[in-house]
Amino acid sequence: MKEQLRSLISASCGLPNSAITDDAVLTRDLGLDSLDTVDLVLQMEDKFQVAIPDEDYSKLQTVRQINEYLMAKVQALA
Repeated sequence: MKEQLRSLISASCGLPNSAITDDAVLTRDLGLDSLDTVDLVLQMEDKFQVAIPDEDYSKLQTVRQINEYLMAKVQALA
């Protein structure tokens, strides 16, 4: 899942996967704006078959936070 997530983020920010670290902040380090972030969330919902409520967006600041959030969501569905 982590590599799939990095691929989605890479496509959104235009950086290679190798440049995307677990502690990278979407806005500060990867240059995503609010519209890019919403688009990324929609892609994650589609790719991982989860629903991410708007109020959870603020919890998804770093790659690590997003990965942990998605893992919890996917496990809850299993």
